[in-house]
Amino acid sequence: MNSYKNYIVFLCIVGWAGLVSAQSFIYVKDTEGKEVYGAHIFIDPLNGEKAMYEITNAEGKIKNIATSNAQIRISFVGFKTIVDTITPGQDFHFTFQEDQSQMNEFVVTSYAVPTRVQESVYKIKVIDRIRIESQGAQNLRDLLTNDLNIRLSQDAVLGTGVKMQGVGGENVKIMVDGVPLIGRLDGNLDLSQINMNNVEKIEVIEGSTSTIYGSNAMGGVINIITKKTQHHNLEGSTKFYYESVGTYNVDARLGWKFKKNFLQINGGRYFFDGFSTTDSITRYKLWKPKEQYFGEVQYNRSFKLLNLRYSGNIFHELLENKGTPETPFYVTAVDQWFRTIRTTHGLFFTGYIAKNHHLDLTVSYAYYQRRRQTFRKDLVTLDQHLMEENVDVFNQVMSRGIYNYNKPNSRITVQGGYEFNYETASGERIENGFQEMGDVAVFAAAEIKLVKIWSIKPAVRYGYQSKFEMPVIPSLHTRLSPHKNVDIRLSYSRGFRAPTLKELYFLFVDVNHNVYGNTKLQAEYGNNINGSITYTNKKYKHVEFGFSAGGFYNDIQNQIRLIAVSITADSNVYRNENIARFQSVGGQATLNFSWKNLSIGLGATYTGVINTISDEVIGTNEYKFYPEIQTNASYHFKKWHGRLNVFFKYSGAQPFLYTQYDETLQAEVIQEGQIESFGTMDISYLQSFFKNKLQIGVYGKNLLNVTNINQSGANSGGAHSVGSATLPTMWGRTIGVSIAYNFIVSKK
Repeated sequence: MNSYKNYIVFLCIVGWAGLVSAQSFIYVKDTEGKEVYGAHIFIDPLNGEKAMYEITNAEGKIKNIATSNAQIRISFVGFKTIVDTITPGQDFHFTFQEDQSQMNEFVVTSYAVPTRVQESVYKIKVIDRIRIESQGAQNLRDLLTNDLNIRLSQDAVLGTGVKMQGVGGENVKIMVDGVPLIGRLDGNLDLSQINMNNVEKIEVIEGSTSTIYGSNAMGGVINIITKKTQHHNLEGSTKFYYESVGTYNVDARLGWKFKKNFLQINGGRYFFDGFSTTDSITRYKLWKPKEQYFGEVQYNRSFKLLNLRYSGNIFHELLENKGTPETPFYVTAVDQWFRTIRTTHGLFFTGYIAKNHHLDLTVSYAYYQRRRQTFRKDLVTLDQHLMEENVDVFNQVMSRGIYNYNKPNSRITVQGGYEFNYETASGERIENGFQEMGDVAVFAAAEIKLVKIWSIKPAVRYGYQSKFEMPVIPSLHTRLSPHKNVDIRLSYSRGFRAPTLKELYFLFVDVNHNVYGNTKLQAEYGNNINGSITYTNKKYKHVEFGFSAGGFYNDIQNQIRLIAVSITADSNVYRNENIARFQSVGGQATLNFSWKNLSIGLGATYTGVINTISDEVIGTNEYKFYPEIQTNASYHFKKWHGRLNVFFKYSGAQPFLYTQYDETLQAEVIQEGQIESFGTMDISYLQSFFKNKLQIGVYGKNLLNVTNINQSGANSGGAHSVGSATLPTMWGRTIGVSIAYNFIVSKK
């Protein structure tokens, strides 16, 4: 009997050993021969059985789980998708080919998990690295001058602000890798302080995203995605840029990839000599001279399907506001220096904690300091005496966590998360010297595929705000794909924004500004509706065609606006005030066409706004509409690696608010005026040499020579009117030249 038992045990051991030896695997590597972690593998049996899904492990492999002949599809961000067939019981080795163009097909804003643009329920616009280089964009201001539905505003000292769909200021959230930037002045972040030297791409969502990103996102979000990885062991670049207006920029980047680690440093110096359209006054500059220094360090560490990343950066700017020589002898002048220091430290933990379970955690600390110094300068001896100094300091701690459950071929995807913000402000110009504010919220969403062609994504956010009551913030997005080339999207989003510490408590007074905070401000509440239809054909005989049309509606109650409240011969005093209601409505259409090496894009928008000043006084009883028209063209000379680009945009006249003294009422009355229209055109040519290691670019910018544009009120004029003025918009026609050198070292 025992002999039979021993025989059975022996057969089991032999069978188990045979089974182990029969195990087969699927291996995935890159062109360097290194294992690819986290590659998505779909195995679809040819006999009609249920498809299977796996993710490669730290060794870049999975078990060959095919039970019959099957089609395999392997995808990973940054590589060309592999499609092949496999059989059970055999090993298979696959090698990815790099595909930089595919990077921009995936988005992370509002998802955390990389998601194809076409599959997103959100209408997300992606600005890629090719576009950044083609425009010769040195900062975010340069880049956005050509985008539809985006309007920029310029202040001599405060810098450049942005509006989307007619909504701007504090309602547009600007982030770097999901971390909000701090340091707004007059409600706007200076876009010229956000450089493009290490930017991979930019993702833009127009319309309220308050459900996911909370306060300051009723107008939309701009998420700047930095370069976080590379395919070679050592990569580096350096770039020099000159522009005839007096711009001298240099920056550099160095990245080192070793085993599961990636270390990257980058930095640079940007210098602008100032510019003025008034030739008779050479010392005073309408566009102030500025010098910027910036640096960043990133470190990534991979743990199987997880990644830990640290990012730290610092930015320093000195802006000089040189005064005109004083009478009677013109040997002295009053100058102001504005120093800005911004540092951000972020810790990011992202990846799959289990099959189909993705986690994205962010913790960041940001510091912002703005120092204003006033000097009296002797123009003979060049000595200067400090007359006045103010320092304002802001700190922000932020944490956001997003969990996603995303099972392939499942009808439902679940998302949940939290967000925490705590901000402080201190300084002589802050009421009582110190103020603080915080909020914490949780949010949840579920993307449900009702049928194969129709999915919806309801979401909700709820939380606590330390100074204002935060309501429940719902949203609903839907995507319908009645045809493989057609996508229809429709969304509704509720919005909420609490006044910021600066709007409540900040006092900003200098020779150009006299702005007071307002502790009686109320929170803003809004509703946003967006809809679009997109058609994109597959490339056929070198021809690709795409069309998109859509519309939007924004309705914001208690919108906070900076409005003049006192006009004297010596000074205009402004204060943040709530207006009863702001509404904007508009439509947009774009057409994209490519044939062989030629790409052409056409677009137009028509936006209308209503400003309801108060419940008793109506600013206007009808929409004020303004158009925008955009044309872009690019031709790629593949034979000699050159690219010619043309960018044109027409911005129609738009309304603005100002105060007008009413002789009958003997009081200042808020009125609505108009800012005149203008058009811009840029042309560039980029030439690559030595297998793209050296690139030279020549740029003709603002060829229509736009400088200052006029703003006027319907009844402007007189000693008390602030309705008429000229606004610095651009600094005239310029020529730019860039030289960039890239090098790569791969381990043999």
